[in-house]
Amino acid sequence: MVAIPLDYVSPRSKYALVLLTLIYMNSHWSRYLLNYLYAVSSDDPDKSLAAGTGITTSEYGLLAGFGFGVTYVTFGMVMGRAADLYNRCHIIVAGLVIWSAANVLCGAASDFKWLLASRVLLGFGESFSGPASYSLLADFFPPSRRAEANGVYAVGMYMGASMGSFSLSIAMAVGWRNVCYGCAASGLVLAMLLLMSVREPQRVKKLADAACGAPVASPPLPPPLPQLKLTLPQALRAVLSRRLVLAIIAAAMVRYMAGYTIGTFMPVFYGARFPDDADVYSYLNASIIAIGGAVSAYVGGRTADRWAAAGQRRAYLLIPGAGAAAAVPLLAAALYAPSFGLSMAALFAEYLCAEVWSGPAVSALQGALPPGARGTGMGVFALGTGLAGSAAAWAVGAAAQRGSGGSDALRGAVAGGAGAAYALCAALFFGAAMLVRPRKQGYEEIV
Repeated sequence: MVAIPLDYVSPRSKYALVLLTLIYMNSHWSRYLLNYLYAVSSDDPDKSLAAGTGITTSEYGLLAGFGFGVTYVTFGMVMGRAADLYNRCHIIVAGLVIWSAANVLCGAASDFKWLLASRVLLGFGESFSGPASYSLLADFFPPSRRAEANGVYAVGMYMGASMGSFSLSIAMAVGWRNVCYGCAASGLVLAMLLLMSVREPQRVKKLADAACGAPVASPPLPPPLPQLKLTLPQALRAVLSRRLVLAIIAAAMVRYMAGYTIGTFMPVFYGARFPDDADVYSYLNASIIAIGGAVSAYVGGRTADRWAAAGQRRAYLLIPGAGAAAAVPLLAAALYAPSFGLSMAALFAEYLCAEVWSGPAVSALQGALPPGARGTGMGVFALGTGLAGSAAAWAVGAAAQRGSGGSDALRGAVAGGAGAAYALCAALFFGAAMLVRPRKQGYEEIV
């Protein structure tokens, strides 16, 4: 028999990646629905969420940030631990059902209180998905293919945000409540598909030994070593005692501050700055997010894997740092461009540079974590990034409201908040790369 290479990826693993990516897309569509439905420029309560519920700008900031983030980050730690111990596919299915129910509740909401309840429930449901999905990908794919797989998975984030942008136009046609119900229905379909078609992979100590579900090779591979089950204190100690893990999480927290700020306030900024281009913005922004974000995420992950295979394991951290640094002037160009067309062109370039980070950074984090604590580590990651992003959204909203309240005040708050976050993020990723020290064979910190 022909020996199977250790970077082999089975069709089952590829199918699981596609389905998990679609679930991630639905998750981010659900998360960003509020942002875009609130930005609908209409006084019709059937088309505009703002008109239909009467929420204020400050209430919107609370709903977009802490309304979702508190339960998301709180239960993210719990679900991270659950991903180390229980069936991860079942955890994701349960989360999908819960956040689909939250979308139904959002569609039925009549005021701030019901919207807040839907956002709290949405954060609870979505906390089930992230740690379990990243843990599954680490078992489905070998280390040499993980950054590419994480890059493909990150495409779901941008496709979901793109669907959120499309929701502006869809709401004008069918009403904002029906958009919420449609998102919920698609989530339930994905839950059924995952439950019926993806089997929980065997957890192993060294993924290469399992060859990612490969058929038996000749000579036969040794049986996979069972993963050691750590207690919660042991898992937390394993996560928090690694300097590289903490450095990556710190850089990602600052990166999420930029991402939350842009995702929450750019739709509002464009609605105020270029009100005559609202319909064009809906489609163009969706295309920018879907194409720019998806291409950047995939190329970032694939490039990191190639560069690492050539001997530069710091690639997983250097690429995110370079992308964040390049995003600083491009974001400023998008915010201060004199015309709508130039602004959108700069925004597209910003997405192409900034979004290379996710696949390589998550791959570096997966490699730096011990297998028995990956779910817990991703839970800490979700906790830190969610809190940082929510705090940034609240702070930028408060800063904009203290100003004139118009597009100029919002532009200054976004430029200062997101721009500074990008710059600090670049410095932190470059600093984290210095913790990866070369040895005669491999690198000390990333396995």
